[in-house]
Amino acid sequence: MSDTVTHDVQTTVGAYLKEIPAALGHMDYHVVGDRVIAHQGDKTVVIQLTYEGERHLGSLDLPMTKVDVTCIGFSGNDAQEFHSQYNEHMMRSGGG
Repeated sequence: MSDTVTHDVQTTVGAYLKEIPAALGHMDYHVVGDRVIAHQGDKTVVIQLTYEGERHLGSLDLPMTKVDVTCIGFSGNDAQEFHSQYNEHMMRSGGG
């Protein structure tokens, strides 16, 4: 089963990547360009980052990045639990 959740975050790809190790916790992962691939047993998480430019809000120029998080090999409940924990961490970090 594959499950994808998409977020628009106010950050750059580089800044987002710095938070990935803590967000993935115990999962082994590697980064290929703007994609993160993480594994734990028969489960895989693919995180695709797409920089979308700046959003102008008054005098602020906010960097925007689209984040697609796909869980492969997870049961429905496991995928929901992963997304919930991942989002909780990334929101504390300023993403998500």
